[in-house]
Amino acid sequence: MKLYEYQGKEIFKQAGIPVPDGIVVASPDDVERCSETMKVPVMLKAQVLAGKRGKAGLIQKLDDWSKIKETVSEWIGKKFSSEKINSVLLEKPLSIERELYAAVTIDPASGCPIMMACGEGGMDIEELSAARPEAIVTEKVNVFKGLLPFQVRNIVTDIGLGGDAARSASKILATMYRLFRSYDAELVEINPLVIDSEGKMWAADAKFRIDDNALFRHREFKRGREQFDDDLEYEAFKLGLSYVALGGNIGVICTGAGLTMTTLDLIKLNGGNPANFLDFGGANYKNAANALKIALKIKGLKVLLLVTFGLFARADTIAEGVVQAIREVKPEVPIIMAVRGTGEERAREMIEAIGIETYNDTEGAVKRAVELAEA
Repeated sequence: MKLYEYQGKEIFKQAGIPVPDGIVVASPDDVERCSETMKVPVMLKAQVLAGKRGKAGLIQKLDDWSKIKETVSEWIGKKFSSEKINSVLLEKPLSIERELYAAVTIDPASGCPIMMACGEGGMDIEELSAARPEAIVTEKVNVFKGLLPFQVRNIVTDIGLGGDAARSASKILATMYRLFRSYDAELVEINPLVIDSEGKMWAADAKFRIDDNALFRHREFKRGREQFDDDLEYEAFKLGLSYVALGGNIGVICTGAGLTMTTLDLIKLNGGNPANFLDFGGANYKNAANALKIALKIKGLKVLLLVTFGLFARADTIAEGVVQAIREVKPEVPIIMAVRGTGEERAREMIEAIGIETYNDTEGAVKRAVELAEA
C-alpha cells in the first residue's frame, strides 16, 4: 500500500526526521483558514500516489492567497494518471542549497533490505540512475544485524558529505531503516533530501509503501480506490481476490498464485496474450462466481481460461463452485478449463455436463485457448 506524501511526512516527523511545516487542504474553504496561520509564499503539492507530478505542474510555489485558493479549486477533483486528486499539501518553502537522494527498499536479487543514496536528487533521479548507475551508493543490510554504523558512514562519505551534514544524514538514514522495518515497508524514500542555506537537512518529499500482507498490523491505514490502478482491481480486492490487468485477450482464472503465474508463462510461450492475473485459490475456492464476473468485465476478451489444481481443496469441490458460477453468470465467451487434483474425474464430469471443454493438463488447455483467441 502506498501512502500519500503527507502521511509519510507525518511518520517522519514523529520519528524525528525534519519535515517542512505544512497543512493538508481538501477545498478552497480550507485555504481560507490556512491563510490565518501560514505566510506566503507557499508550496502547493497535489497529493497523488503516482510519480512525475512535478513535471505535470502539480507542484507550485505561489505568493498570493487568491491564486492559491484558485489553484486548489482547480486541482481538487482533477484526474492525474487515472487518479483523482482529493487533497493538496500547503507547505513552507525551503531555501535549497543542495538536493540528495535516500531510500531503503528490498534488493530483488538477494531478497534483503538495501540502503541507497546519491549526492544528487530531484525529479530526474531515474534518468541519473540509468545514465550513471555508479552515482547511486548502495549497502545491503543483513536483516538480523540491521543497518550497521560503518555502513552508514560508508554511504555518507561516498555521497560527499562531511561535518554536520554527515552527522545529520547519518541520523536520517538510520531512522529511515528503523521505519522501514517497523512499518513492514517495501520502500521508504526521500527525494529530495534537502540541505538548506543554513546547512539544515530536510525531507522535502516522502514516499512510503507498506507490504499489503502486513496491513493487519497497521490498521491505521485503509486501502481505497486511489490505491489501485484499475477499477476491476479494486473490485476484486473488495471481494478478496487478487487481480492485475495485463492488456491481452485471454482471460485467466486459476486456483493459486503460483499456478496463475505458470499459466501466464505458458500462454506467452505459446504466442498468446493474457488479459489478466486472477487468483481465487486458498480460502477463496467458493469465490468462483465473483472471479468470473470480474474476468468477464475485461474489455476485448476472446476466451476465458480456467485452471484448477485441487489438493487440499478437492477438485470436485472446486468444480461445484465453478459450475454454479457459470450457470449464474452465463458467459458468452468460450471457456476452456484444465481440471486436476483429488476427485478430478467427478469434477470433469460436472464441468463437461454444462458444455465446457476440459483438459487434464494445463498445456493442452493453454494451447486451445490461444487457438480460440487467434480465431
